[in-house]
Amino acid sequence: MIDLIQDFSANKSVLSKNKKIKAAPELRHLIRESVALLGEVIKRELGAESFKQIESIRLHMTYLRETSESEAFIKLKSLKRELEKKNPDQRYQIAHAFTLMIQLMNAAENAYRSHRLTVNSKYKLSDIHPESITYVLTAHPTEARSAQNISVFQEIQKILIDVLATNALEKKMQFKSEQKADLFHYLEIAWRAPVMRKRSPKVKDEAETLYSQLFRDHILTTLMNTNERKVNLRIHSWIGSDKDGHPGVHEKTLLQSLTISRNEILKLITEMLIAVRATVKLISNKDLIKQINDLLITAKPLRSIKTKDVKKVKKFKHEVLNLLRAYETQIGIIHPELRTISQLLELFPGLVIPMELRESSDVIMMRSKNKKGLAIDRMLKTIASISQGGDPRWYARSFIISMAESAIHVKTAALKQKKYLGQIILPVVPLFEEALSLKQSAEIMTEVFNDEILKSAIKNYWNSKVEIMLGYSDSSKEAGVFPSRLAIAEALPRLENVCREHQIIPIFFHGSGGSVDRGGGTLDNQTAWWPKSAVNNFKVTVQGEMIERWLASPMIADRQLENIAQCATDVLKKKFHSPENADLKAFAEKITQSYRGKITDGDFLQIVKQATPYAMMSYLKLGSRPARRTKELTVKALRAIPWILCWIQTRLLFPVWWGAGLAWEQSTPEQKKALLVEFQRNPVFNSYVKSLDFTLAKVELAVFKTYLYESSLPKDLIQKFSQEIEDEYARTVKFCKTITKSHQLLDTKQWLQESVHLRAPMIHPLNLLQNIAMKNKEIDLLRLTVTGISSGMMSTG
Repeated sequence: MIDLIQDFSANKSVLSKNKKIKAAPELRHLIRESVALLGEVIKRELGAESFKQIESIRLHMTYLRETSESEAFIKLKSLKRELEKKNPDQRYQIAHAFTLMIQLMNAAENAYRSHRLTVNSKYKLSDIHPESITYVLTAHPTEARSAQNISVFQEIQKILIDVLATNALEKKMQFKSEQKADLFHYLEIAWRAPVMRKRSPKVKDEAETLYSQLFRDHILTTLMNTNERKVNLRIHSWIGSDKDGHPGVHEKTLLQSLTISRNEILKLITEMLIAVRATVKLISNKDLIKQINDLLITAKPLRSIKTKDVKKVKKFKHEVLNLLRAYETQIGIIHPELRTISQLLELFPGLVIPMELRESSDVIMMRSKNKKGLAIDRMLKTIASISQGGDPRWYARSFIISMAESAIHVKTAALKQKKYLGQIILPVVPLFEEALSLKQSAEIMTEVFNDEILKSAIKNYWNSKVEIMLGYSDSSKEAGVFPSRLAIAEALPRLENVCREHQIIPIFFHGSGGSVDRGGGTLDNQTAWWPKSAVNNFKVTVQGEMIERWLASPMIADRQLENIAQCATDVLKKKFHSPENADLKAFAEKITQSYRGKITDGDFLQIVKQATPYAMMSYLKLGSRPARRTKELTVKALRAIPWILCWIQTRLLFPVWWGAGLAWEQSTPEQKKALLVEFQRNPVFNSYVKSLDFTLAKVELAVFKTYLYESSLPKDLIQKFSQEIEDEYARTVKFCKTITKSHQLLDTKQWLQESVHLRAPMIHPLNLLQNIAMKNKEIDLLRLTVTGISSGMMSTG
C-alpha cells in the first residue's frame, strides 16, 4: 500500500518505539489540518448536507479498524446498499472527495519526508561504492491521474513543506494565515481540476508527463550532483522506443520522445544561459554577452530533430565549450550555471534522454510482410539518420530483446544493427523473463560469448561489458512471486560466473516495477540477494507512478540515490550467499504447483473476469499500451500490469501470497525447521518473507468479498472461492508469523503497521463505489475509483 512510507525507516528515531506507536506528531497534525481544509472546500462546493454525509462515511469506515473480517463484510454491504440509493452524480462526488483526501495524505507524507531529509545529516559515501546508477524511465504502469491533478498536488506539497519548515524554525506546529489561504486556494483548484485523463494517453502524452517530472523544481540538477560522489548517474528512456507488443510505438514516436526531452533540456540550458548573461551584464562584458546571445540563437534550430541532427549538436556543444573557456579566462573562475550546463552535456551528450529500443524475439526473427518493413527496422534507420556523422549512442543506448530464448535472437538483433547502423555499436540485451529461459540463461549466454560476430562486438564496441536483463513481472505472473525471485536469484550467480569465465563484465538490468508482485519493495529487500556485479552497476526501470514517487522533491530524489548507493555498498562489503538450497527449491515448487493450479483453472478465470475490473480494462485509459496480448481469457494473454491491477484494486493482492500457506502446511517438520534457518541466513527468502509480511497486512478480505458476492458467478463457486481464500490467507499468515516469530503482522515495523491501519479504511468507500460502477457501467465513476484506489494503495499495477 505505502511503499514510499517504508523509506521512513531511515528516520525511525522520530517515531515512538513503544507498543502503541504513533506516527510523528508533525505528520499527524499536517494531515489533520489539511484534511480539515479539504472538508471546508467540500462543504463549500457540495453544501453542508453532502459534506455531513461524506464525513459520516469517513467516520463509519474508521470504526471498521477494530472489527472482525466477517463483521466488516456485513457493514460494508450495508454501506454499499446506502450508496446504491444515491444518484450517479452523488456517487461521483463522494468518490471525488475520498480520492482527493487520499491524495492529500500522500502529499503530506511526501512533504514530511522531504522535511525530515532536509534537517537530517547527509549520507556519506563509503570508499566502497557502486560505479554507476542507471535509471531507465518507462511509461507503464502509468497512473490514471491527469497532468493537471499531478501539477496541483505538487503545488500543495510545496506549501506543506513550507509549513513544516516554518514550524521547525518557530518550534510550534500551526499553519500561518497565508499558508492556510494558499492551501485552501489549491484545494479549490484540485476540486475543480480533472482527477483522471479523459482519453487514453498517447506515447507523446506519456513522454510529456513523465519528462516534466524529471525537469521540474531542480530535480535533475539535484540528481546530477551525484556524480560529485564518484557514482556515475545515467538516465535513459523506454518511452517511445519500447515497441514490444505496442502498436502505437514506431519511428515517429521515437522521434517525438527524443524531441520532447530535447526541448526540456534546451529550456533548462536557456534559463541558465540567461542567468549567466544577467551576471555578465553587471560588469558590462560585451564580448561574453555577445557569445551568450549567439549561443541562444544557435540553440533554436535544435528544437526539432532531423537528419544529421548530430552535426547541429556538435556545433552547439563547441560553442558552449568556447563560452566556458572565455568566461573562465576573463573572470578567473567558472560561473555555477555554466558548470551545471557542462554536467548536463556530459549526462546527455546528444541533448536528449537516450532511448533503449525493445522488441520481442518472435518479431526480431520474422520477415516484414509490407514494403515499409518492421517498425523496429524503421526505428533503427531513424537512429542512423539523425546520428549520421556522429555517435548513435547519443540517441540510443541499447537494443533489448524480450522473451529471449536462444543465442540466435541476440545475433539476429546484432545483424539488424549492422545492416542499419553499419556497426554493432548498441549493446544487444537479452531479456530473460520466464522460468525456462531463466533456467537456461547461462547456457544461452555461453553461446553468445562463443559466437565470433558477437564476440567481436563485445570487445570492439561494448568495452567487454554485456548487459543482461531480468524480468520480474512475467515470471511472477507465471509461477508466483517467491518462485520467480528464487529463479532470478539462482540465475544471477550462474550468469556472473559465465561472464567471469569469458573475461566479460556483466551489467544486470532489473526490469522490476513498484509493486511487490512485480519485483518491487524496499531497496534493501530488493538488493539484499543480488551478487556484487548486480549492484556495482545498478540499473533498473523506473516506471510511471514510481517516477513521480522517486522524484517527488529534490530532497527525496537525492535521498533515493543515496539509498541505492548505501544498499549497493552493503552488498559490496559482505560475502555473497548462494541462494541455491534444496529446501527453498522444494518450498518454491509447492507454491508454483498451487499457484499454477489456481490460475489455469477455468472457474478461477471466470472469477477474474467477473469479480475484478478485468472486463472493464478497455475503459480505464491507464496507458498507451494494450492491456491484453490476445482476446482470449487466459492469464498468459493478460499483460502483467493489468493482471496486478486487478488484485490491487480489489485489495486481495493474490499473486504475492497464494500458495505460500499451503506450501508451509505441506512441508515436513524437518523442512519447516530448515526454512526457519534459511530465513535467518538466506537473503532471497528473508526479503520475500518481509515483503509477504507487508503484503498480508494490506489484504482486505472483506473488501474483496464485496466484489465476489456481488458478481453474477454461481453461488456455489462464490462460496467455494470465498472459503478457499479465507483458508489460504489464514495458512499464509500463520506461516509468516511462525517464520518471523511475531505475534502479529508487521510486528517489527509498528510505525508502518499504524500507517496501513489508518489509511486502509479511507479506501473502502472507493471499492464499494467501484463495485457499483462496474455493475451499472458508470464509466467515469469507475475510472475515478481506479485512480483513488491506486493513490491509496500507492500502486496501479
